[in-house]
Amino acid sequence: MSDIKISPFSPEDEGAALALEEQCVQGTSLRLKFCRPNFRSRSELYENYRITCARRDGEFIGIIAGALKEVKLHGEDIRALYVYDLRVHPAFRKMGVGKKLTSALIDELGKNADCLYTLINGENERALGLARYNFGPKVIIPLTYVLIPVYKKRAEKTPWKFEKARNIHESYLRNKTEMEFLPSFNEEKQAGYVAGLALDGQSEAGCSVWTNENILAEQVTRIPSRMNALRILNRLLRPLIKLPHIPAPNEVIQSWFLFDLQGNSAQSLKSLLAAVNNYALAHGRTYLYLLLQDNDPMLQALRATGLKFFTFPYRFLAKGRAFPRESDNIYIDIRDL
Repeated sequence: MSDIKISPFSPEDEGAALALEEQCVQGTSLRLKFCRPNFRSRSELYENYRITCARRDGEFIGIIAGALKEVKLHGEDIRALYVYDLRVHPAFRKMGVGKKLTSALIDELGKNADCLYTLINGENERALGLARYNFGPKVIIPLTYVLIPVYKKRAEKTPWKFEKARNIHESYLRNKTEMEFLPSFNEEKQAGYVAGLALDGQSEAGCSVWTNENILAEQVTRIPSRMNALRILNRLLRPLIKLPHIPAPNEVIQSWFLFDLQGNSAQSLKSLLAAVNNYALAHGRTYLYLLLQDNDPMLQALRATGLKFFTFPYRFLAKGRAFPRESDNIYIDIRDL
């Protein structure tokens, strides 16, 4: 498609970019779309970013974004380009638009990058296939998305307090000395930050809370018939028993993300999550999200608490001169979610 024109994103493209987002629903049986106040907000979390657009005969048919940042990997400071928000109009897929957008973004922002990476929903086979074709990863690291339902108040057996984001982060890193792919911590680029919570007197039990509600909120467009049946049953049983909330079609999911989560024992972790659960419940949240590497001990620690949660697969894809090994413990930048 030689007639595709690539150009930088401008404020005048906002309406077309948001209209394209409406066309790009994620998932199969459970389908989601993202609700944004504008297309730039997510990228503005980063110090150095680009948004690139594709047009054909003047029609807006694709968009992609990338953020260049410094991270620590294997004892050196490297430049990593995070590639995200690739959207191609359904009528123009399988025509090389995504590959052309990716190449243009890398040529503009990633020429001096040591590593290029992206994150993909492991259940989205189409997106994974496109990433392999457009991106050509040298490593694919398996991740697990944890979804913790918030639907009832839990017993708080240990007092807790609010804590500064930097203190939570520094405490987390003191106990995760082997962490790789670590970006600098910039408090000025924390637009989605909600709060930091820590158990009183236990600096090794805490986490930070993040929201995407004003950046990249998730709206359900379709749920499987099985989930819809459970939702109806949930509504009927609600006067008798409290059950996890199942969103209805067109509902925006009320979620918070957790990051820098740590607890020095199953009991301290359980107490901390009870506090976070109750804080989220008081603010109308129905789910807590947490993205972990498959080999992260926190997954086993969560199971040891007896807390019920759902999981689904996610993938970290990377290539370049330097990139994480599958055996590395990589840091997930909350801004990337």
